[in-house]
Amino acid sequence: MPEPAQNMSEQYHANPKVNFFGSTNYRNLNRKFGIKTDDRRRHMYVIGKTGMGKTTLMENMIINDIYAGHGVGLVDPHGDTAEKIINFIPPNRINDVVYFNPADVGYPIGFNILETINPDHKHLVASGLMGIFKKIWIDMWSSRMEYILNNTILALLDFPGTTLLGINRMLADANYRRRIVRNVRDPVVKAFWLNEFAS
Repeated sequence: MPEPAQNMSEQYHANPKVNFFGSTNYRNLNRKFGIKTDDRRRHMYVIGKTGMGKTTLMENMIINDIYAGHGVGLVDPHGDTAEKIINFIPPNRINDVVYFNPADVGYPIGFNILETINPDHKHLVASGLMGIFKKIWIDMWSSRMEYILNNTILALLDFPGTTLLGINRMLADANYRRRIVRNVRDPVVKAFWLNEFAS
């Protein structure tokens, strides 16, 4: 389990440009050891065998950053490290914490991939969604399904306030479809809905 270095605030008042995470006893002198902030801006690559302390090193560096008043972003696919780090948040930093846990059904996170998309990125977003859907429904996927779904997503991206729930409505509800297609700016997508799908 990581532990914040003793007298953390004293260390940072002494040298706020170093993230201390260990100590050395070189020539029988115990000294705090760390990495300079400027060096960390050039990226780090932590390697070692299982159980050698890679995660503990990162945890201690994160804790030191928190105690120094710096902002930290942690992406933890398993959740273990995030739960450990939460225990080290000092009372004066509690209101700074934003904790997203997509697996927590008690506090679900809403995310609308179709919301506020830069028009220059519409095809990129549609392509990304198509890739996701293709992986999920690999056994049912066909080129025709891809063609229709791609035009559906591109049409929805032109209409403010739509969500992925609009996919089924586009295919089944003619009134909804007409309302969406009226706003479509891409002539190829518009032609698909007015000519191909309508016939």
